[in-house]
Amino acid sequence: MPEPGVSIHSFAFLRRLTSGVLETSPVWDAHAHIGRDRDGRHLDVETLIRDLDEYHVDGAVVFPFDDPDQGIDFREPNDTIWAAFERAPDRLIPFMRLNPNGPWETEYQRCRDRGHRGIKLHPRAQNFSLDSPAARDLFAQAASDGLPVLVHTGFGMGPVSDTVADLAKAMPDLQLILAHSTFIDMPRAAAVLAPYPNVYFETSVVQAYDLFAVLDTIDPARVLYGSDLPYASSGNSLRDLAVIASVAGIDKAHYAGLFGGNLLSLLAGTAMAR
Repeated sequence: MPEPGVSIHSFAFLRRLTSGVLETSPVWDAHAHIGRDRDGRHLDVETLIRDLDEYHVDGAVVFPFDDPDQGIDFREPNDTIWAAFERAPDRLIPFMRLNPNGPWETEYQRCRDRGHRGIKLHPRAQNFSLDSPAARDLFAQAASDGLPVLVHTGFGMGPVSDTVADLAKAMPDLQLILAHSTFIDMPRAAAVLAPYPNVYFETSVVQAYDLFAVLDTIDPARVLYGSDLPYASSGNSLRDLAVIASVAGIDKAHYAGLFGGNLLSLLAGTAMAR
């Protein structure tokens, strides 16, 4: 609990929860959006940066929402992400968003060659299966090019652990980031996927008991802090991870990795992290 007069929502309280790591190590958010969504949510660069600044977050991976102007290939929303990156290149890491149901190859090559450092896929929003032929082709291309793929595994999804395990085993060079830590399939997901070092668990909007299952089972080096801005805030997301990491008995030596170091290590092979 915070000291008298210190708000539970304050950076001062968060600094104590994290043993000061937010001031001594890079803090990077693995999951944030820019643009607008079909559901009416939107987020611009200035608002995102203000949220990051309030809690001393160095930067964030950004990618499109389920944008109403996505077209057949997300070209326009991907351009929005690149424009945001150009405005704040020291604070943002651009990921492209793709739809395996459409002609994704040309847009993938355009974004890859321009400098996007990863891919966001949303099987529910774009209505595809992770093991569909088109999705597997996309995963194989990403693995070949060394681009990590962040996949929605939260609300609206069914159990995906076995499919993810099959992909991870078949494509050991594929770096898979499980957005929302497959909480829809927890705690089984943690047990099934623990053996695969190329599968990472991203922590945004994960319930406390599911986040505990992840932190209690998965190597801390494979856990990535994420917020899902604007669907959550930096403050709440950082605090939730810090509290559950403490409850799960995570050694403080791992905190720098949890809150940003693991993400930067994952991206170390890209030009963005050099």
